Amino acid sequence: MKRICWMLALVSMLCIGISWPDSVSAAVVSDSASDNTTAGANKMVMGDTLRGSITENDDLDYYRFELSSAGCVTLNMTSYMKYYCIVILDSEGKEVWCTDENEWTESVGYRRDTCNVYLEKGEYYMQINGYWYGTNRKSTGTYECVTSFLSSGVNNVESDNSFDTANEIVLGNTITGQISENDDYDTFRFELAEVGCVPLRITSYMQYYCIGIFDSDGKEIWYTDRNEWTESVGYRSDAYNLYLEKGTYYMQINGYRYSDFNKSTGKYVVNTGFVSSGVTFDGDDNSFATAKSIAWKKDYTGQISINDDFDTYMFTLSSGGNLPINITSYMKYYCIRVFDSNGKEIWDTTRNEWNPNVNYRKDIHTVALSAGTYYMQINGYRYSDYDKSPGKYVFSIGAEAAANPGTTKDPAGTKKPGTTEKPKTTNNSSSEKPAVVKKPGTVKSVSAAKQRRALKVKWKKVSGAAGYQICYSTSAKFKGKKTVTTARTTYTLKKLKAKKQYYVKVRAYKVKDGKKLYGKYSKVIKKKTK
Repeated sequence: MKRICWMLALVSMLCIGISWPDSVSAAVVSDSASDNTTAGANKMVMGDTLRGSITENDDLDYYRFELSSAGCVTLNMTSYMKYYCIVILDSEGKEVWCTDENEWTESVGYRRDTCNVYLEKGEYYMQINGYWYGTNRKSTGTYECVTSFLSSGVNNVESDNSFDTANEIVLGNTITGQISENDDYDTFRFELAEVGCVPLRITSYMQYYCIGIFDSDGKEIWYTDRNEWTESVGYRSDAYNLYLEKGTYYMQINGYRYSDFNKSTGKYVVNTGFVSSGVTFDGDDNSFATAKSIAWKKDYTGQISINDDFDTYMFTLSSGGNLPINITSYMKYYCIRVFDSNGKEIWDTTRNEWNPNVNYRKDIHTVALSAGTYYMQINGYRYSDYDKSPGKYVFSIGAEAAANPGTTKDPAGTKKPGTTEKPKTTNNSSSEKPAVVKKPGTVKSVSAAKQRRALKVKWKKVSGAAGYQICYSTSAKFKGKKTVTTARTTYTLKKLKAKKQYYVKVRAYKVKDGKKLYGKYSKVIKKKTK
């Protein structure tokens, strides 16, 4: 292979002591007679111009290049063949990208295209041929391909496709990452030492992006998908405020439209942060057994989180009378329910929606009670267990809370809620009761696609379901079964045994008073892993 121009440039750069990354001053790389295989590939660097020809006796031209960082490879191709195809392979010869079915404009006798290919750092091979991809229709002629490279400046370390290899992050730092042709997911791990809000501000330069948040057990607790860019500007920016309990979490970012459909590639930047809610009580308080004891005329701060539906409190009245309950809620909705010592609901207030102009709501409710012990439950639902909204709240019993709404600010960037039908005022009414919650219907159309030591399970959505439980086992009688839950209608069962048959069934559930109401299981399906 002759590279006279390139060698002259190399000598000049060495003489003056200049260093370079993946691209240097443009050089011309010509094809050779022995470049029909990866073993004989012509060596090139980004910035080179590739010139060659496909003849009757020369079907393929191979080139080899290396990337020292993740980034975008741009190929400006001019083909004087009726058809052309470009294929990029990794160092093991596995195809990671291709462009095919490129036919010239016959009246001008050539075709020009620009391709942007996002790749991880590593060694690659590029194959150019004159075939209409997937057929025997071969064309001959010459071509010229001008290459260039732009690093994405990522600060995550690959491989980070799983929880085991997740990148540790500190909230408050900025994440710069890239979804590549040969990289589907970026996974990050973070810890919360206390209850609070995690603001995420993402700018995505991919056509689509998804973000999923998982707890320490790998259960998905929140996700956002179907986020498509504005094509005219080539990016999309969004802000999310995630209210979470203290603990360990994983965040996974990908370039799919939803689930694993319509993958896109590109760079993204995520600004992270944390704002403590300063809650009064720590730990589980979802049931009467774990209710937190509260006193008269004292302010308490709580939070309904993405992974926490209810807060339960207990108080005792030595004499009967009207009990004032003062609350300032920074949730879109809130409900309060009061129960007697036997667990019977005796009062509730629902459909309390905030003012979207200020992002909070302040109310005083009065409840007539006799002497005794009572339980009070606060949640973020619109009513019953519908339209959950997470966030912070401050309350007291017996007197107005001292908190001033003007001094407690919601994290910046909160998305404004959509327009909803104006509900009737029910603040002090005990006549309206939550709707009876029926068990969800049976899950239908369950299917599974086999993967390497994994199964991707899909099913149809069940109306009104809060989530789904997947039960799987290598036994047809489900001996030694395992279960996982998800809020979505697709889930990938990972870390399975290779080439092993699994039995899978799915059921939907709703949440009532902090408890899950399960529907019937779907029909059992069986599938063998790769």
